[in-house]
Amino acid sequence: MTHGSLDKAGKVRRATLEAMKALGIVPKERRTPPPRVNNREKYYKRFILGLRWGQPKRRRR
Repeated sequence: MTHGSLDKAGKVRRATLEAMKALGIVPKERRTPPPRVNNREKYYKRFILGLRWGQPKRRRR
């Protein structure tokens, strides 16, 4: 016997997508990479390549 919420998982999302298809609405493509890929790229740039991130540090005039 499973918990009730496990049976409902994804039900609303699936119904929403079907309703959108019925209305002829096409969902937008995702522009940003998934978090796992994005974090991997950030780790590589920051720690492997040693690049700085964020706002530039304040320079003395």
